Amino acid sequence: ADDVCADLFAIATTQSDDLPSGPSDSALNILETAKVASIECANIFGGDRMANPMAPFPDADTDAIGVSHMKARSGSPMKGLQLDVERMFIESVEVFPHSMHMMEFSRNAVVATVLKVAFKSMIEQSRFCSFTPYGYKQMQVDCAFLRHMVLHYVKDDKMADGTNGCKSLYNLLSDVILNVGDRCSERECVGQEEYFDEGRGGLLTPLSIAGSIMAVGDPEITAKFVISEA
Repeated sequence: ADDVCADLFAIATTQSDDLPSGPSDSALNILETAKVASIECANIFGGDRMANPMAPFPDADTDAIGVSHMKARSGSPMKGLQLDVERMFIESVEVFPHSMHMMEFSRNAVVATVLKVAFKSMIEQSRFCSFTPYGYKQMQVDCAFLRHMVLHYVKDDKMADGTNGCKSLYNLLSDVILNVGDRCSERECVGQEEYFDEGRGGLLTPLSIAGSIMAVGDPEITAKFVISEA
């Protein structure tokens, strides 16, 4: 939780007209922790070290098409009442197992809990911050990056408590963005999912910006969070 929140205030208060260059160090630290937990649990409980191989990031054009389709269904970026309605449909997530439930001792359950704690910490800490437009965009990039990476660590299956670990994590990340949007100083940027930067190839989305970390091709960076087969 400390790693998650260490840079959140700095992100929230950053003033810049530029777009984020990629995921923040906080987002990378979360996944580095998930990687360590996943490998150590596999060593203890046996089984695979990862849930799935890391999925490739879509290019900007492909992701922008998906974003445009969502906008066609939902209309303009979320504002006021739309944010409240969106929040109503996010299911509450139990981060820690209920005292009456048996803890599931598996790699999948432990890693899902580690990520739940991290994402819940993001929600709680964001409530103490006011976000600049840049800070909001950086959180969009971080959440898009984390959402894309969830399936690398957690299987899309029901766990012993009847919940789906991936769905729970996606709900928490949606709640992060809603909380950050509530606290953004510029309402016009809340819910915006497409940005134009001629110097970076034109149309960009939070996920295409997040994927730029792979385009850099620095093995030292990717080795921090990508789990290898052996």
